[in-house]
Amino acid sequence: MKKYYSYIIYLLTSVFVVLLYMNNFGPMENLQKSVNDTLSKFTSNDTNSPNIALVTIDAKSMDKYGKWPWNHDLIADLIAATASGEPKTIVVDFPLNEDVYQDSSGYTQILAEQLSWVKNVVLPYDIALATFRRSKTNNPDYLFNYSIQVNNRLGLMEEESSLLVRKVFLPADKVIEANPYLGFEYIMPDNDRTLRHQSLVMNYEGYYYPSQTLLAAANFLNVKPELIKIYEGSHIDLNDKVQIPINKKSEMYLNFSSGNQFAKYSAAKILDEGFDFKRFKNKLIYICIDDVGLTEFFTTPINPETEKFIIKSTAIDNIISKNLLAEKYDMGLISLLILFGLGGLCAFILPQVSNMYRMIILFAGFMLLANLNYFLFSSFKVIAETVYVALELFLFMLVSPILDSQLINGDESEAGSKKKNLPKFEMDKSLTDSQPVKTKEIFDTEKQEENQQTEMIAKSNRNIDNFNDETPPLLDNNEETEKTTATPISGINTDTDIPPVEDIDNKEIEEDLKIVSTHADSQETNINKEEPIVETSMTPPSGMISNLGRYQITGKLGKGAMGIVYKGIDPAIDRPLALKTIRLDFINDQSEMEDLKERLGREAQAVGKLSHPNIVTIYDVGSEGSLQYIAMEYLEGQTLEDMIKKKTKFNYRIISQIIIQICRALEYAHSKNIVHRDIKPANIMIQNDYQVKVMDFGIARIDSNSMTKTGIAMGTPNYISPEQLQGLDIDNRSDIFSLGVLMYELLLSKRPFNGENITSLIYSILNKEPEKPSNVKPQIPLLFDHIIEKALRKKPSDRYQSASEVISDLAEFVAAFTK
Repeated sequence: MKKYYSYIIYLLTSVFVVLLYMNNFGPMENLQKSVNDTLSKFTSNDTNSPNIALVTIDAKSMDKYGKWPWNHDLIADLIAATASGEPKTIVVDFPLNEDVYQDSSGYTQILAEQLSWVKNVVLPYDIALATFRRSKTNNPDYLFNYSIQVNNRLGLMEEESSLLVRKVFLPADKVIEANPYLGFEYIMPDNDRTLRHQSLVMNYEGYYYPSQTLLAAANFLNVKPELIKIYEGSHIDLNDKVQIPINKKSEMYLNFSSGNQFAKYSAAKILDEGFDFKRFKNKLIYICIDDVGLTEFFTTPINPETEKFIIKSTAIDNIISKNLLAEKYDMGLISLLILFGLGGLCAFILPQVSNMYRMIILFAGFMLLANLNYFLFSSFKVIAETVYVALELFLFMLVSPILDSQLINGDESEAGSKKKNLPKFEMDKSLTDSQPVKTKEIFDTEKQEENQQTEMIAKSNRNIDNFNDETPPLLDNNEETEKTTATPISGINTDTDIPPVEDIDNKEIEEDLKIVSTHADSQETNINKEEPIVETSMTPPSGMISNLGRYQITGKLGKGAMGIVYKGIDPAIDRPLALKTIRLDFINDQSEMEDLKERLGREAQAVGKLSHPNIVTIYDVGSEGSLQYIAMEYLEGQTLEDMIKKKTKFNYRIISQIIIQICRALEYAHSKNIVHRDIKPANIMIQNDYQVKVMDFGIARIDSNSMTKTGIAMGTPNYISPEQLQGLDIDNRSDIFSLGVLMYELLLSKRPFNGENITSLIYSILNKEPEKPSNVKPQIPLLFDHIIEKALRKKPSDRYQSASEVISDLAEFVAAFTK
């Protein structure tokens, strides 16, 4: 066992480091930040930006034109003078909020008039953060024009993927009416109070808006706000001109310069005559306040006191010049493989060399890792998380000397005791006459061990006998008797070393015989089979059927009233699928069972012809014993029922898009004369890409007709239409009623009809009108009241006559979000 100690030590060290990595160990996170800061200092440059120039309201400007804040008319003059140089973009760094004095004096009006003809000014506004995302969806005046799109079907990201905002503080109304560009301002250091990131996106009332930094860079690159697209946790795309790497919070990593990166011009010079405005042509001009008493300072990796306007200008310049850093932290499985692979490599190599060479190899690993970090940072602008690899190498340095210790290799006395394994003439030669007691102890020990070995060999001999008895009875009696006779092992006196039969524990013999008998029976059962049963990775769990028809069962997905839904695979084309079983063993009448099988085949055949992106595809139908099964498309995602139970928050746009997709599926099926009959959240699958899939088309008819006839209890009829409960003829309008119930539950997380038992529930569906959703939650749009009220009318003729009518009512509402 000791020869494996070195391998175990290295592998346990690797496991320890992996556990720290998986738990985001705080000190290691801070160490990674320090490494990144050091790399920033080493790789930073001091070249001037050719794209950005600063116009600063400094001490000289304030001495000449008065202390800050200036009147809006003077700011208007500064913007107008700057615009005369024909810059591409003008960024104003200070807020222009509502001010009674400025407004009553007419100064705000002057500023608004200037902004009305200078079309490339980007103004900031402040925000107040929220602790959670609100379900309210709204189109704020003016601000909505600058919303940006998310690259997924529902246009929604996870809560932590952007700043969550509860309130915005926009500029004065007259200023906004001039239609300047509006971007939020927010700067927040990391936990160690060092600023490394810049937030680029916020979520406000259901929509995403860009920061002033992002909007200014987009304006400079002639990219309109509506063409900015967010790829959650990956990057922000500026109409294929620039891809900005972002982290999970939609933040970019700032790449600072070590010198005076931007040319500065005093506002006093701009307002005086004689300034050469050609310097501003085709540049981005950043107008800011540069005063010790008025300017905010932050600690950055390059400088302990960096002005806020330098930070924002740097972020804009990073985007414009594509000088962007990408953080590669969350590499998941790759990081784990690297850590375990390094541990396995060291466990294999290091024990083979002396401790000095181990230290040389590990130190060389440190140097290689440092150079790799520098190369990735400087050449590819990639920040890699390597501190855990460095920690693993450091711990290997600490444990390497242990490999040569007595703990691993044993001590001299232990080595000396090994002499008892030498031949007897060597043992005797090594002893002296002065140690007769020691000689006796050695021989006693040797004799004791020899007896133990004899007993072990004897027991092994018995086990060999039993193993031979387990072979199938293919020999005749004489051969079998001869085979089961214990064969003496060379060098062992069986007359003295193997215990007699009567001394062997009878219970042990009985157990052995029982094992042999069981094994023989199992082999006798399978003796005529051509191939043995082999366990594979696709073998289903114990107690589960292994196949349905040609389809192999690999797992269980769920259970319904009709039967179990399995996960399976079609071995012919290696395609995963879902196999829904329908029990027929509750039907005693053979003719009725055959009729049900025939109707199931017809229904599945009809539904199998449906081909629509919002309908689950049916592949096949068949039977296996008393089970009928339907092979259908396997989906990754979760049902709407599960999402409602988890109290998932849906905004009204998402609800509308879910209902529209369901309506598209129903409209298509209804055009093929197929009615679903069982629209409910459990039959609506929301996939990982937010696409809706309607399941179980046509199966409900078999469910309702056959199971009721045979006395099998059905689920509560929460979603069933009145005419279906009354046993009347039903058509596509029955599905629309069920859709109304589903929509009501999506809005309020409760159903419109309730009852203490099934009888009272049915009475409620047939006779009562549900409460309007907006009465329960006033923020719910009245359009939803109208749609639900019309969908839930008792008479089919009073409802929507087709699913397309529901789509028409919702389309205008959804379109309002994308204007």
